[in-house]
Amino acid sequence: MALIKSRGNLLRVTRYTSGSGTWTKPSDTTSVLIRTVAGGGGGGGGSASGHLEYGGAGGGAGGYAEIFIENAAASYAYVVGAGGGGGPTQQHGANGSATTIAGISGGAGALGSRGLTANPPSGGAGGTPTISGGLAIRGGNGSGSGSADAGVSYSNSGAGGSSAFGGNGGGSRSQNGNAGTTGAYGGGGGGGSASLGAGAAGGGGYIEIQEYS
Repeated sequence: MALIKSRGNLLRVTRYTSGSGTWTKPSDTTSVLIRTVAGGGGGGGGSASGHLEYGGAGGGAGGYAEIFIENAAASYAYVVGAGGGGGPTQQHGANGSATTIAGISGGAGALGSRGLTANPPSGGAGGTPTISGGLAIRGGNGSGSGSADAGVSYSNSGAGGSSAFGGNGGGSRSQNGNAGTTGAYGGGGGGGSASLGAGAAGGGGYIEIQEYS
């Protein structure tokens, strides 16, 4: 067992990567350190044609929160936020959803916009959790796609934003309808390339409960 100053002995670590339920305090546990990240936003789909059009934008990352509770309650209900779905061709991605436990809520990453002809799409905003008495860190913003190049006739799609645990999805860098890559641990999904590329899903949320004697 590791000794953490002012927190007692670290007994165990419980992790949740999906779903919902209730954490029940073991009889030997006094204090807990809870760390969370919300779901990331999905990347936007690329344009229908590669000719002077744009790839989709990356989704925003879910925000990070942590709180140390000296005298933990007997139980805490929890929900692990889901990542937002990636957008099909010419469609926006979907927003992520919040991770909630012990007064922590919100913080989901926003969707990445679809690629069109007129203007490069905007990346999704990173989320900021709501918490009282703890630490909250905003997730990284997704990036928009690059400017279409008349000489090349297509643009790179946007990458997803990075969460506190990393895991952002990359954008696609070709005109061949490639999909962006999926985020992990709250990272935003990457946008799809121009010419029929689909956006990728954002990373699902995460909860870690460190239990101390």
